[in-house]
Amino acid sequence: MSFGGWPTTAVSTRRPTLPSPPDSGPGHRTMQTGSTTVRQRRLHVSIPAAAVVLLSVANLSGGVFEAQAGQDGRTVWDGVYTAGQAARGKVVYDTSCGACHLPDMSGSDEARPLAGERFMQDWREDTLHTLFVRIRNLMPFDEPATLSADAYLDSVAYILEFNGFPPGERELTSEGLEDIRIEGRDGPAEVPSFALVEVVGCLTEDAGGWLLTNSTRAVRTRDPSASTEDELSSLGSRPTGTRTFGLMNVYPNPAEHAGHRMAVKGFLIRDPNGDRINVSSLGMVADACAR
Repeated sequence: MSFGGWPTTAVSTRRPTLPSPPDSGPGHRTMQTGSTTVRQRRLHVSIPAAAVVLLSVANLSGGVFEAQAGQDGRTVWDGVYTAGQAARGKVVYDTSCGACHLPDMSGSDEARPLAGERFMQDWREDTLHTLFVRIRNLMPFDEPATLSADAYLDSVAYILEFNGFPPGERELTSEGLEDIRIEGRDGPAEVPSFALVEVVGCLTEDAGGWLLTNSTRAVRTRDPSASTEDELSSLGSRPTGTRTFGLMNVYPNPAEHAGHRMAVKGFLIRDPNGDRINVSSLGMVADACAR
């Protein structure tokens, strides 16, 4: 691992050892990243404990999810499952899920809630594909990935029904899940605090530290590691934004990239005095800020 100057394209991270959330007991959880084609960097990231629990969804399904993405697609309010499918899903849930997530889906010390405000905080502005992949890959807890694809789809349908999303005439299938957005009744909203996000903007320094100015809006990502060169290239097409984010715990010093257009991933901290991002990775999109 090299600790010299910053690479000119991407800054990869070795994911940090993070404190466990308060309800999971003592100890630490270490996330490891695979090898990359660029030089690796360690980032010292101090992340709020409330954000740590969200890392369980990272790397289960790659990609970044925008509230505006796929505007011609559907949302969970468009009747994307049937009542009969949800009834089958209840049987799956009662048999394989309810012991940990509880009959009312309120969650427990061992499992996240699958209903209510906490569920929406975890999943809004994301897609059913990400939710399905998480359930398929990790559940049931003691025997993950052992149910049929139909059983997992049925369980997702039951979760949607339990949360008050209306049924429709066609069953939920694996086709098109990426185009079905999870959002509140009032439509798309800003990504909530503590979500793992990605933004693209101009790296700037002021008296208070490093900022990302003229930034795109924060969008969810499920992978905290540095973007690949192909991903950075595709980010170059994003239009310049109007937002500013303070950057927390950036290491090593990114001074040589001041004035460059950068992609930043990390945990979003909403703040009335200015939103911040607790940085997990940086990558250069262009060697000059867009004008």
